[in-house]
Amino acid sequence: MRKLLFSCLVALVCFGAQAQFFGIDTDRLNALFKGLPKLPHDNALIIMQSTLTALESDSKAYRKAAEIVERLGDPADSLHNEELYVTALNKLANSFVLSNTEKERPKLLLEMASKNHVGTNATDIEYATTDGKTHRLLENDKIKLIFFNDLNCDACTKTKKAISESTALSELVKQGQLQVISIYTGNNQKAWKNNAIPDWVVNGWDKKQQIEKDEAYVLMTTPLFYLLNSDNTVLVKNEPSLSRIEKALGILSANADKNSQELIKLLFN
Repeated sequence: MRKLLFSCLVALVCFGAQAQFFGIDTDRLNALFKGLPKLPHDNALIIMQSTLTALESDSKAYRKAAEIVERLGDPADSLHNEELYVTALNKLANSFVLSNTEKERPKLLLEMASKNHVGTNATDIEYATTDGKTHRLLENDKIKLIFFNDLNCDACTKTKKAISESTALSELVKQGQLQVISIYTGNNQKAWKNNAIPDWVVNGWDKKQQIEKDEAYVLMTTPLFYLLNSDNTVLVKNEPSLSRIEKALGILSANADKNSQELIKLLFN
């Protein structure tokens, strides 16, 4: 860990010098961003801010870095990391390097990314179930795994199958430690009722279309998972991988005595 931290700090110094005299090395910047989640949570966020500060000496390099930052917000990208993304957007939105016009984009992206950000309370929405009842997303104090999905989505179908085969999830649900809620985001009620969901997963539907109309949750794609602690704090956001969710739940189970902010730091790595 110390070796990795030292390497990142050295890379940070090199980027500042390189940007000033030779222009930015995109591959090395990508590698630095990808390596940050392997560092302690607070250190990684500081290095992200410091990296952008080091690049301010070269406006061309800074603008190139701003383009790479957007990869952090894409769930399908290998650089995806919601906390680093918001940290970087905050920096860009207040940059003296970018013009007021150029800053409009990071400001808009920051507004979207700040909704249901990791460490904040999740937005409560209403959803329907196939028995005709209406529920609230945050109506109980269980750890909740929210599975946002569509029916016209091959990846969603594959993920639903993986969920049905996940003994890790089903056991936690049976033990009363977890509630898994599938939220169908479309508007085909008949198709939703026939959704292939395991009986231990709540089959929910965003009937009022709050996600799309009110942007209660900004979903770049589907399927995506959100993991909420028992106090409804967002622990994991916009995660497409079930295996990473299972890993996160393992960390939660092994650290049941820790609060949400402590868990977030553990899950960051």
